Amino acid sequence: MVEYILGNYLVETGKITKEQLTETLEKQDSVRVKLGLIAVAEGMMTLSQTEEVNRLQAVMDKRFGDIAVSKGYLTDEQIGKLLKKQGDAYMTFIQTLIDSELITMSEIDVYLENFRTSKGFSISELDALKSDQIERIVPLFIPEAGKKFSEVIVVAVKTLLRLFDRHIYVEDAQMVHAFPAEGQVSQALVGEDGIITCLSELDGALLKLAQVFGQEDFPALDMDALDAAGETLNCINGLYASSESRNGKFLELMPPDYDDVTIKAKTTICRIPIFVGDKGLYFTVADLV
Repeated sequence: MVEYILGNYLVETGKITKEQLTETLEKQDSVRVKLGLIAVAEGMMTLSQTEEVNRLQAVMDKRFGDIAVSKGYLTDEQIGKLLKKQGDAYMTFIQTLIDSELITMSEIDVYLENFRTSKGFSISELDALKSDQIERIVPLFIPEAGKKFSEVIVVAVKTLLRLFDRHIYVEDAQMVHAFPAEGQVSQALVGEDGIITCLSELDGALLKLAQVFGQEDFPALDMDALDAAGETLNCINGLYASSESRNGKFLELMPPDYDDVTIKAKTTICRIPIFVGDKGLYFTVADLV
């Protein structure tokens, strides 16, 4: 997820093109992150130290870590920590950008800081984004009034990652008082702290989800397609209800509803856009009143 969020920022700021981002995302599955990049990102080495080690590697038959330890730049314990981060999504994305000569190591911190300030994130929130942990990332994009819905939104994103597509990312959620729900499926969860959730079309992702989950090439978002999307929503809500039951709260799932009506609530509604590539859908949640 982090690679899409940061990648879109680089496109918006003109650092890279949309086509270059697509190529980078396609390449990164085959990229192995260099220890030097991780060491600099983690503040364990300076850029000049990694460049020195890289020069020594060119004339010595030794690994980066062995040279860094012999120079006193790293300890064996630190090498172990760096090795564990070689599969890190954020690091892999940055390494792919560097390998493609789209960004330099010295530019990384500048763009990260500009991104952080543009989003109003704290340093710890930026670290949460870089962790690529859904439960830490998603709340960053939910306004304070919608924080109480964070758990069900996290469940929704995790479920879509598992059942729909692993290339998913979110953008800023909005609080609204009414949501015109054409081309949508909703479901009520009745009980203590009951809620209503909804999956609706934004620009093509709900139809794509229905095709994947229903294993059928639906030509349009008709009732058959919405029924397949409803099964996905039922999975999301079932997992959320199970999680809540372990906390002593019991919610009963009502049958999915496919009526094209405007969802209204006495309290505000939290609506978060979820994207797969260029296609998006909305996950909406509100208190059941």
